[in-house]
Amino acid sequence: MGPARRVAAAIAAIRGGAALGTAVIVLAACGAQHVAAPATSSPATSSPALHSSTSASTAAGAVHFPNQLLGLNKNTSAVAKQSIRILDKGYVSPLTAYLVGGKSAIYGGGQNGATPFFFVAAGALPSPIASPDNVAHKLHSVMLNSHITDAKLFPAGPNDEALVCGHTHNTDTLCFWADHVSFGVVLYPPGFASSLGDGASKTSQIRSAVVS
Repeated sequence: MGPARRVAAAIAAIRGGAALGTAVIVLAACGAQHVAAPATSSPATSSPALHSSTSASTAAGAVHFPNQLLGLNKNTSAVAKQSIRILDKGYVSPLTAYLVGGKSAIYGGGQNGATPFFFVAAGALPSPIASPDNVAHKLHSVMLNSHITDAKLFPAGPNDEALVCGHTHNTDTLCFWADHVSFGVVLYPPGFASSLGDGASKTSQIRSAVVS
């Protein structure tokens, strides 16, 4: 199965009932009720798009995807770009609609997905949050309620990012990070991460590399 179909299958499962998407939007926008005031109270239909026109180049938490992550090159082929557009529109944007300067990328995969790959989407939070760990605990609960029965919280990473990972129904490893200024989701196909702990470690490395 190629990257686009693999990621779509996993994210589609997670979005069942829109429960996880709603939780992520609320937590990211409102800072899990630990921000002095939410950045916006607008409904999701009027929220900025994944690739927001708002400049994040100078904002804390701005995301920049390098040419290589975890030893894999960013896939810039026409097939990958088309896949990312489809995934953003159909699956990822509901999860990241409130992020500033949200971006998505596929690393590895080649032209046909025969080589290892992973998918990442991330962006800056609209306002800083005081307790990323609180966000992660609530997200962990939502994952469990979305039938990701082995969802697990991990110790904070070197940038104080909270980490939560779990296996989807097709054994992909899905990980989220939340720190004071950014939020991201990474999808690893079976075998890419040897365990949930390895997935969390890889996600922490990705966060360190992409967030300014």
